Amino acid sequence: MKSNRALGIFYVFLSAVVFGFTPILANLSYAGGNNGVNMAFLRAVIPLPVLIALGRLTTPGYKASLQQWRTGAILGCLNFATTLMLYSSYSYIPVGIATTLHFLYPLFVMLYHILRYRQRPGAWKITGLLLGVAGAMLLVETGEGGLSPIGMSLALLSGVVFAAYIILLQKEAAQPLPLYRLMTVTSLAGAALCGGVGLGMGALTLALTPQAWLFAALTALLVSIGGSLVFQAGVRIVGDADAAVYSLLEPLTSILFGLLLLGEALTMRKALSCALILTGLLITTLADRRAARQTAK
Repeated sequence: MKSNRALGIFYVFLSAVVFGFTPILANLSYAGGNNGVNMAFLRAVIPLPVLIALGRLTTPGYKASLQQWRTGAILGCLNFATTLMLYSSYSYIPVGIATTLHFLYPLFVMLYHILRYRQRPGAWKITGLLLGVAGAMLLVETGEGGLSPIGMSLALLSGVVFAAYIILLQKEAAQPLPLYRLMTVTSLAGAALCGGVGLGMGALTLALTPQAWLFAALTALLVSIGGSLVFQAGVRIVGDADAAVYSLLEPLTSILFGLLLLGEALTMRKALSCALILTGLLITTLADRRAARQTAK
């Protein structure tokens, strides 16, 4: 049981590393004619042939039930709606404020469990979560610009919707699809959603430079076949609330890749952010181990 949980935590951490790295590739793609809505659409479409092939190879002849298809489609819509709302909020408010509001999603997941199941996470776990969220909020720069109600609402709603995605992802484990099959369904739903939004906004385009296509493809494959896949596997093992907390490693990995690949400076603010996130994750992990020992007794 301990080894399974450790593996689940590793999966969530690994997804955070992927999610922290891929924005660098996406930004390189934007320089060649891409945009946020188009990137979300390509992220759904490009991996589909690989996902379908892997699904047929690993689970030949598998037939999903109607309920599994329905749940997978809702998950896909929630996941890609999060991306669209967060990207859209950047047009109204500074990126830093939008990111700060989005990273409140672990609090929304914990609040759901408190209200729905009357769970008491414990003082140490709450402390760890708050430290992690504080570290993520400290990381981003507020920048300049007005606080548009539309932008604030979109950014906050992106966190709420992503929390709903994580919660439903754990519920899906009660009647789970094989992961490659699940990713296929979610990508199909995401392609339909992002394609419709992109057409309505006039944001879909094929006029990308070869380098932009390369970076877009790498981003799509890494996120869908790497990050999203292992994140879903991790949620099935550790649960939605803990996965939400452990995924706070994502902004920390963004700092690390910025230092290593972009030559960014390590400011005192970034160092303090890293320290808060790591401390919060350590406290949460120790609280989990303590709870597991008490349950065993």
